Amino acid sequence: MQKKLVFTLLLMAVFVCGVFAQIDFSIGGGGLFDYSLRNGIKVEIDDNTTQYGGNRNMSIGGFIFFDVTYAELSVYYAHGSLSTVYDDGNDKKVNSNPVDGKTIKPLSASQLGFSLLGKYPIKMGSFTFFPLLGVDYNIVISVKNESKSVYPKKGEDGKDTNETAGWNNQFGFLAGIGGDINLGKSVFLRMEGLFHMRLPSKVNKEVMDAAIEAGIKKDKINATLGMGPQIKIGVGYRF
Repeated sequence: MQKKLVFTLLLMAVFVCGVFAQIDFSIGGGGLFDYSLRNGIKVEIDDNTTQYGGNRNMSIGGFIFFDVTYAELSVYYAHGSLSTVYDDGNDKKVNSNPVDGKTIKPLSASQLGFSLLGKYPIKMGSFTFFPLLGVDYNIVISVKNESKSVYPKKGEDGKDTNETAGWNNQFGFLAGIGGDINLGKSVFLRMEGLFHMRLPSKVNKEVMDAAIEAGIKKDKINATLGMGPQIKIGVGYRF
């Protein structure tokens, strides 16, 4: 019985080692640029006029990745600006109050993100090309208006409240292409160009619900999809 158990375990060990021998594993990190447009609310006023209000999110940061042959898990931290945009159907204004026209300074935001991408590597000598498709989740850590905290919101005791929990967190989809250039036996340069599409955030959904309660018809108002490029350049080490 013991001999059979030992033999079975040996077979399993050989099988597992054989599987992992066929899988390339690597880790690395680098810099990231993400620019998301159209995160807002669109309202149809009449047959000829549609108004829009929202923000543009431009961020720069760093990321680390964990990679196997057909998948990449990435974690990133980014900091950037949230610019307000208002379009009354005739004139688009950026960082401008729609009521009095006064300039509104962009908010600064710190964010943490996670992405899981499937990829199909195509080797071309020292270069490997791969199409990419996957999902992303972006978490807003803090938002500030100059030195004043907008999120997390502070209570009278100075502590964070849960009033604005999930301020602008967004689930999204990523699609694009990438490539690895071998810099040595184990070191490589990784480049990725992705199209990022984000679903409406909790804040935008709450604004839309408030507008409906105020009398705007449901079929006349929509939370828009955020979209824009995400570019990553990094260095990896292959085991």
